Amino acid sequence: MRHALLLVALAAQGCMFADVRKQQDIIQTFCVLEGEVSAERSDPVPLVVVLVRKIGADPQQRESWQVADHFVLEGPGHWRFRAGAGTYGLVAFQDIRTDLKHQVDEPYLRLESERIVTCRAGEPHANLALNVPADGRPLHNEPLDLSGLKARSVENQLQVTLGEVTAFGEIAALSDARFAAEVAEDGLWRPFDFLFKGRPGIYFLEPYDARKTPVLFVHGINGSPANFGALIERLDRQRFQPWIYYYPSGAALDAVADHLTQTLRTLQVEHRFDSFAVVAHSMGGLVSRGFLLRYMESGGQAEVPLYVTISTPWGGHKAAETGVKTAPAVVKVWIDMAPGSPYQRALFYEDPETKGTPRKLPQGTPHHLLFTFKQGSFAMGEANDGSVTVASQMQREAQHDATRLYGFDETHTGVLQSAQASELVNDLLQEAIGAAQSSRP
Repeated sequence: MRHALLLVALAAQGCMFADVRKQQDIIQTFCVLEGEVSAERSDPVPLVVVLVRKIGADPQQRESWQVADHFVLEGPGHWRFRAGAGTYGLVAFQDIRTDLKHQVDEPYLRLESERIVTCRAGEPHANLALNVPADGRPLHNEPLDLSGLKARSVENQLQVTLGEVTAFGEIAALSDARFAAEVAEDGLWRPFDFLFKGRPGIYFLEPYDARKTPVLFVHGINGSPANFGALIERLDRQRFQPWIYYYPSGAALDAVADHLTQTLRTLQVEHRFDSFAVVAHSMGGLVSRGFLLRYMESGGQAEVPLYVTISTPWGGHKAAETGVKTAPAVVKVWIDMAPGSPYQRALFYEDPETKGTPRKLPQGTPHHLLFTFKQGSFAMGEANDGSVTVASQMQREAQHDATRLYGFDETHTGVLQSAQASELVNDLLQEAIGAAQSSRP
């Protein structure tokens, strides 16, 4: 898995390498093992799948194995490994103590012949089903030691896997099955399933064209690239090329912003574009501002002459706070979406705890803030757009840092179909990109 992450890690550190495609080709030579894991016991605890590699036999001719990698899930679901050629086995255990290490009394699926696989370069092994028996325990003489297994949290696993399955500029249509509503919903409730069904990353709708300026679209919670169909249809495709970032919207926003930064920087190494614009809807505004701050602060080379957010809950959402307090299982993003969360404060302050020093967008990146206020026929309570309050969209810090504010009598999602909103976005793009091009030597 370390090899699979090499491309992302280098890009994140700003390292330059000569041939991105060569690195991607190397990754494709690995064997892929994947499948589902479940458990007889229904405890709401992590499940850990362990990949072990055969390394030979001892003098008594007993097989010898060592841990190659492991995959941590919050519960039953999909797991995946990339590995070099060799012979591998699979074991799994239910982490009853939630310490992400195997204890001798925890349910365990043994290393047995039916779960031993010989891998060849580029060969897939799919649909490998694992079920941890309630009374399963390792044999005393099982030739495998899990005592050195390093703990990996579910959140860390998600970040690792994000890097492994990322799409770097793959060409796809907005009608692609990966962008269907049910797959996007997995991104909120079942993020690991989403990683393999939807595949996160930045997608192109056409081959890269150096003559056109990229416009990066970032969707919101439970969203997908398909949400931007009307905006993209009305985009001036002679001057602009739409790129769409797709991500599991239930993941922690820090991890998502980091992933977007790494993905964009990798594409920049490959294509060497000198500018791009960003258009984000709803929670995508929180993701994209975090990304822009990371990108510029880590030495991003391209200019960003335009940043547009639409209906973004800059002040969070009270429903997320309720979910954190009352739900039996907390979706990671709810923590970041609760009003006044550390993630939100870090978007606007260098010192999020004391909020003493403002954290501003890079100079030369104007923020145009679009808000919506059409409540619908059954709306009650605070002024809102059917999903997000106007107060959250108009959070003081967001207003203060914005170049200009625009109000639309549209609902939270209806604004994406609005001809007036599309016209405004196109006008802003024409003005910003034209000014940026004319200012170059």
